[in-house]
Amino acid sequence: MSRGTFISVDSADTEIKHLYADIVENLADYEAYFIELGLRLESGDGYFYFSRPNESRITIEQKLQSFAQWVDILDFLKTFDVSFSSGTQFRPATILENVTLNVDLREKAKKLYRKQTTNQEIVDKLVDDLVGMGFAELIDEQDGTYKVTSAFHYAEELVNLITIYNEDDATEGQ
Repeated sequence: MSRGTFISVDSADTEIKHLYADIVENLADYEAYFIELGLRLESGDGYFYFSRPNESRITIEQKLQSFAQWVDILDFLKTFDVSFSSGTQFRPATILENVTLNVDLREKAKKLYRKQTTNQEIVDKLVDDLVGMGFAELIDEQDGTYKVTSAFHYAEELVNLITIYNEDDATEGQ
């Protein structure tokens, strides 16, 4: 979690499920413990993560750049499947097939990861990022099926905040 991943209630990993339940049961103790380490335990809709109370300007700027990347990833995933959210199951092969067939999706994919040169590399990087952040987990190795975890709400909520903020700004200008 200190590296930016999440603990989700609906994780396929039983250890993570038990840890989630233990945090819920002993939240005050966990919060007190981690604040002493310079970390704030934060919670969302079915997930926990860490934040740092006193971050430098450079760190905040890095987070904003990372956030911009996640906005693009979310846009790509919602273009792939408008219902893509917590609980969604997907296969990288299906995403790859859609990228190959859908021009709009292919253009979004190319913008996501400019260093990757093939559609396969882009999809692999996307899945690695989703898994690395704790937004998705492999649930069936045989057919390569992944499940989107509750932590994915974090990215959706951030994008919704921007949308709400922009709509409020537009309303005030009228």
